[in-house]
Amino acid sequence: MKHALAVVASLWLAGCGGAGGGAAPAAPGSFGKAEGGVDGRRFLGEDADKAKKAGAADSEVVAVDAGAPGDRISGLVNVPENDCVLLIARASQTVDDVDLFVYGDDGTAFGSDEAPNKTPSLLVCPPHPKRLFAVARIAAGHGMVAVGAQRVARRDAAAVGKALDARGRPGEAAGRVAGWPGLDESIADHRRALGGTWQEVRRTALPVDARIPSRVSAVVDAERCLDLLVLPSDEVSHLDIAVLDESGRIVGRGVASGRERFAVVCSRTKENITLEVRPQAGRGIAAVVMARSKTPTLGELPPDAMQLELSPLGDLKATSSQLEETLANRGYGKAKTLASGSLTLGQRTSSSVTLPAGCNRIDVVGGRPLIGLKAWLWAADGALLARGEDHRQVTLFACGGGGSGRLDVEPLTRPGPYAAQLRAEGAVAPVLVKHPLAASRLLDRMAARGVLRRGNQAGAPQEMLVDDAHRRGIDVLVPIGRCVDVDAALGPGATGVELRAVDSESADELELSAGSESAALRICALDSGRTLKARVEITVGVGSTTALVATRMLSPRP
Repeated sequence: MKHALAVVASLWLAGCGGAGGGAAPAAPGSFGKAEGGVDGRRFLGEDADKAKKAGAADSEVVAVDAGAPGDRISGLVNVPENDCVLLIARASQTVDDVDLFVYGDDGTAFGSDEAPNKTPSLLVCPPHPKRLFAVARIAAGHGMVAVGAQRVARRDAAAVGKALDARGRPGEAAGRVAGWPGLDESIADHRRALGGTWQEVRRTALPVDARIPSRVSAVVDAERCLDLLVLPSDEVSHLDIAVLDESGRIVGRGVASGRERFAVVCSRTKENITLEVRPQAGRGIAAVVMARSKTPTLGELPPDAMQLELSPLGDLKATSSQLEETLANRGYGKAKTLASGSLTLGQRTSSSVTLPAGCNRIDVVGGRPLIGLKAWLWAADGALLARGEDHRQVTLFACGGGGSGRLDVEPLTRPGPYAAQLRAEGAVAPVLVKHPLAASRLLDRMAARGVLRRGNQAGAPQEMLVDDAHRRGIDVLVPIGRCVDVDAALGPGATGVELRAVDSESADELELSAGSESAALRICALDSGRTLKARVEITVGVGSTTALVATRMLSPRP
């Protein structure tokens, strides 16, 4: 009996030991943080295959993530400079609406698809940078979103774009241009007013949006001019157009003629340019019509048709005379020559100068065959007063107490003769004289944007102490049907300025602009039906300094 109880007890203890003291059986699945990520191909697969059948390469997953309304899923993609790229965003069933945007490293927008659906598709073709930044934004719903990219040869771009109904595909908006009411009549009226003999080289429809600038490339042939005419659709108004050179510098801005805008760009050498178009209100299409002059000599242009020159079209005497006439029409007096001579490529030429007190305009002009100028103006103590560079002419705004200084000039592309001419600006606000470098940058920014014709029209900018540890700001009131231009420039000791305009009532972001030394933005109340109260926030990237901030009320042409 004792032996039987001992056996039972030993078996019972063995059972308890097996339950609590030994190794537990293997669990059906492991637990803990998982390695790897979600396979985005499951969302991209069907449409990626459709694009591949039309001629696209295999799909690459650029980014995949989960999100809710307002969240962004983004990634970078390398694209060979001679190929196109198809970018698509696809989502899980619980996402109702996705938007897709594509940018370059410098922030240039290369397209957007904000249609009210969950299948945004964009086709980006040359010219484009070697790297693009794609960002998908969830507009409605929540769930998983994947962004995919597929390489597309130029010859297959139309077929691939059509297969997915992609924005930016060749011929997407051509139908709208072909059926544009009164387009041919508008072009004919423009050519008659312009004068000269022109040959149309391109007619295209450009999608435009008030939130981002749209761009189209063009070529100005040697010894020719290119007429750029932009006509907006009914959905957009108050167009701004700018012509940029290959380095991204603004060569000039367009002239208003009713709702149309145009610019005439000339060059002695073959040059690549970019036309930037942005409406102040609305989203729609702009017809861009380009025409080349048939002969090197233009017919007589109307007084307000500013001819933008990428390089000098005449000798130094002719260039100086043309500038003298232009500035005389703006109210400037006769120029005083500060320095002149011949520039050698790769060598900087320095000249001692005497500067009057107040603010003065210094124009450094070149003559054939010189192309490209860079200039620096220094005070006697070595402080930088102004700096600039351009293809044909550099304008420096020199403010301060006056005295001796030094002007340095250097050619950029080709050597040739130059002359530096000084003209007084007249009475200006004391704050401009107090902060010479910030004043120079501010006046240069405002003049380049066409906000003022003379430096003494800047009014009295606000002084503002800024640094990289604080956010500053000003309140701006924009009446109905008006715009306010806000310009800011840094003095010495800081770099990287950002302006951000926010609706004071809704807290919505209205505009964002940034630059290394100066920045500007424009706030408009054209379609809001109310006076707009805005707050413009000002931040700097590195350092601390005194910034000058100027506001100017504008009445844009419709």
